[in-house]
Amino acid sequence: MHVTIRPLDLSSDADIDQYHALDRALDEHAHGGSEASTRGQVRAGLADTPYWRIQRWVAVAEQLEGGESIVGRAAAFIPLQENLEAVSVGAAVHPAFRGHGIGTALIEQALVPAIRASGRSLVDACGEFEGEADPDDPAHPANRLAARLGIARKHLAVCRTLALPLQDALLEDLAAEAAEKLGEYRVELWEDGIPEQHLEPYGLLLHQLDLDDPDEDFEMEAADYTPERIRVSEQRMRDAGTRAIRAIAVAPDGSFVGNSEIHLHEAPGTTLAWQENTLVMPEHRGHRLGLAMKVATHRLLKDRAPQLRALVTWNSHVNPWMIGVNEKLGYRIAYREIVYQGRPQL
Repeated sequence: MHVTIRPLDLSSDADIDQYHALDRALDEHAHGGSEASTRGQVRAGLADTPYWRIQRWVAVAEQLEGGESIVGRAAAFIPLQENLEAVSVGAAVHPAFRGHGIGTALIEQALVPAIRASGRSLVDACGEFEGEADPDDPAHPANRLAARLGIARKHLAVCRTLALPLQDALLEDLAAEAAEKLGEYRVELWEDGIPEQHLEPYGLLLHQLDLDDPDEDFEMEAADYTPERIRVSEQRMRDAGTRAIRAIAVAPDGSFVGNSEIHLHEAPGTTLAWQENTLVMPEHRGHRLGLAMKVATHRLLKDRAPQLRALVTWNSHVNPWMIGVNEKLGYRIAYREIVYQGRPQL
């Protein structure tokens, strides 16, 4: 089997179709579900924004029976507004084609040259550890590739998957548990974007989320989520066929003190959705707002997307509060993820 590494051709329908098929195969393997998208939606999801640009490459295998197939991918994510010395890189290989040196080829032929060309000094990447794999094993493929890039472990996260649909009785019990501590706090649900008058306070919640992220020794500058930036993100999601279900925690004085988001693709054939950020402002913790917001979004998700099989989220291993909320809902560990970072001499 001969494999060629080259840039992804966004103008090629064949590339877009095969890239999306690779995405679906990776998600089915890792999470037990996947998203269906049109070519236009895939292209929209791959587009740059004023806040970052992404370079993408593919590993193309020439099959013995003829024809070519995209069996791996790599990307370099370059921030344009903050973290201006940083570049994030990643590579993934179709489960059926692992163990043939494709990941190494993507790093050597795509990512190492891209890091050098970027002029960025701080490099980060992630590596997945399935089952009982030891995250500290230097022989593990993720650790070997990180060592080649000259970056080291800074943080450990855990990916958890929730099997859907949830039982109504469980959601009712958890809603009652949350209500015991809510007092005069309440939860609002938004389905159609963020109301104009709430853009600035919502941006402050997102900024606080970056500040509070328990990412151990990982270096990151918190983003400034202006109204313009939020609107760009919302439009990009719409173009990609993705909608957001948002829960907002409202304090007795009417101020916003927490949020939780689920992102889902609405196309027929989609069976997977993503639990994104959940935050409660520090001075308002202890009222079970995190649990209340998640119960509210998970209830709405059950009504809006009954076809889903799984919901996926990530937590730092040093975030016992959110881990506890997720375990109450039934999330179970899918794999662990090491976040690497360093200033390599490549």
